[in-house]
Amino acid sequence: MADVAKLAGVSLSTVSYAFSGARPISEATKARVMRAVEQLDFQPNAMARGLAGRRTGFLALLLPTDEAIADQFMVDIIVAAAETARERGYHLLLWTEPAGESTAVKDLMRRGLIDGALLLSVRLFDERVGALQEAGVPLTMVGRTQDPVDSHYVDSDAEQAAELAISHLAELGHTTVAYLGPPQSAYDDGIGIVVRVHDSLVESAQHHRVKLISVFSERNAAASAEAMSQLMTAEPEVTAVLALDDSAVAGILNGLRSLDLAVPGDVSLVGLFTSPQIAELTWPHVTSVSHDPRDLGRLASLTMIDSLNGTSGFGTQTLLPSEVFRRSTTGPPPAANR
Repeated sequence: MADVAKLAGVSLSTVSYAFSGARPISEATKARVMRAVEQLDFQPNAMARGLAGRRTGFLALLLPTDEAIADQFMVDIIVAAAETARERGYHLLLWTEPAGESTAVKDLMRRGLIDGALLLSVRLFDERVGALQEAGVPLTMVGRTQDPVDSHYVDSDAEQAAELAISHLAELGHTTVAYLGPPQSAYDDGIGIVVRVHDSLVESAQHHRVKLISVFSERNAAASAEAMSQLMTAEPEVTAVLALDDSAVAGILNGLRSLDLAVPGDVSLVGLFTSPQIAELTWPHVTSVSHDPRDLGRLASLTMIDSLNGTSGFGTQTLLPSEVFRRSTTGPPPAANR
């Protein structure tokens, strides 16, 4: 607003009157203000909203178009975020655009259509974060970048979850464990949770002297089943498998059945950040290392709204710890090699 006033050669109050109409100003003066707005790439609606101190009551929930939301864990996050926002008098707009782009969202903000943004599937080096911050869009990340200093975020503690998973299997006696993760491209693109889980599993496996074999697969049950079959054929010494996606859990169980391998008699299975619904719906019920995914959505909305209201600390950051939910898919390794 000050930049507009300076470029137009008028006072701040004159800029305010140009948009609010609270007092009459000459057409020539109003035209100067509008030219300054255009040169500075401001949008009149956003300016008017800001000058009047009003809010839209809408938050944008940003999900890259290349991310599947069929994963129940992600669905739980979105639903909880929407419910919490509604309880606080806000509504969420699910907004999708290609990863790394934020042009449309910045335009929404400039036009005064949203009050802030929640970011899903955050990359370690996420161009959306810097672009939105530069545009003055308040944001909270569900996840975190490589260096999230002074940023608002709520994230799963991937390092702690990986350590719990490996230590659980090591205590059962497993010495060769496989990890069936998302596609290699998800790791290469730097999706935070994908990179942190994999790298933390590698570190924890080394600490517990467990051999870890990493395999990457497309995010669907058929691809995971095929990857599992190929893995067990090539690496028959594997006695336990870790999975990150809900679809991978189903695919692993199908792949092991196709090889006539019993779970957990021949191979144990642990789901990382597996939603409780999926863990209980599959048979056998899946041992998981996780937390309630709804906590991510709920806390993200609360953090965003509190920051808009000025009631949260600067750079509020929350890591959610996980716990081991032991069900039916983990046990000691078979006494003899297959």
